[in-house]
Amino acid sequence: MNNNQSARQQYSFDEIYQQYTPLVQGMLKRLHIHSNHEDFLQAGYVGLWLAYQHHDGERGPFPAYAFLRVRGEMLAMLRKDANYYDRHSFSSNDQEPVDMAMSESWMSDVDTLAPYLNKLSDREQRWVIEHAVHDQAPRMIAAKYNVSVETVKGWRKGALAKLRKYVK
Repeated sequence: MNNNQSARQQYSFDEIYQQYTPLVQGMLKRLHIHSNHEDFLQAGYVGLWLAYQHHDGERGPFPAYAFLRVRGEMLAMLRKDANYYDRHSFSSNDQEPVDMAMSESWMSDVDTLAPYLNKLSDREQRWVIEHAVHDQAPRMIAAKYNVSVETVKGWRKGALAKLRKYVK
């Protein structure tokens, strides 16, 4: 491949696809991906397509660029999956995802919350009561206590971390 020409100028995507299929498949092994192979292969081929579309021969050789784009798409998908599983838990009965925010709805009144509130700071207790009992959003809680929304999010983060340890 001529270094000054883009991949599109020299080859059709079908040729690139055939030539770089081992790269995409090998990236699964390189990134230690053991499940959802078809989804990750698709992400890899999307990366290959993006590399084909955006390659500029003036900026460097296509193989290195293709490697980076394929790897980048697969890593992005890994991050998305990790974030999804961090934010959702699965019930043992039906294996359907349960949103963590919704699973806290059992805390409906202050009496139910009392044993848990003892483990929290005053500010974290405020967040739990305002959120769980009064169903207030962070911006509403911030306005009520005359603090920033980021401060309220800090209360939430601390409260949830402590509650998760206590509930487990």
